[in-house]
Amino acid sequence: RLLDQVSHPTHYHGRRVRALRIGDPHDLALLQAVSRGEFATAGFRNRDLRCLLCSASAASVVEARRLTAKVTRQLRLLRAHGVIQKIPKTHRYKLTPKGHLLTAALFAARHATLSQLIGHAA
Repeated sequence: RLLDQVSHPTHYHGRRVRALRIGDPHDLALLQAVSRGEFATAGFRNRDLRCLLCSASAASVVEARRLTAKVTRQLRLLRAHGVIQKIPKTHRYKLTPKGHLLTAALFAARHATLSQLIGHAA
């Protein structure tokens, strides 16, 4: 049920926001980045995600701004689905309880073998 909730489009501040694509490598990389243990206490910033998601540094100011805008849109997507929330009076975000459950369930299912999944279902 948890995966079904985020796999449908939603609205955020009066605008439609696309669904999370559970099988998309870009969305998986984003979810994996925000669920890192180092962000559990202090949260994460746009800058932290930029470093993790794009290994190559931006060569120009225009590319850096484009990358910043892309990560901002990804953060808005996660906020719209209730996966992350903004820490008040900072530029940081943290995972919500729903986000913790979603990332844990998603990566547990992705790393489990078929025989393990069938064994738990029976």
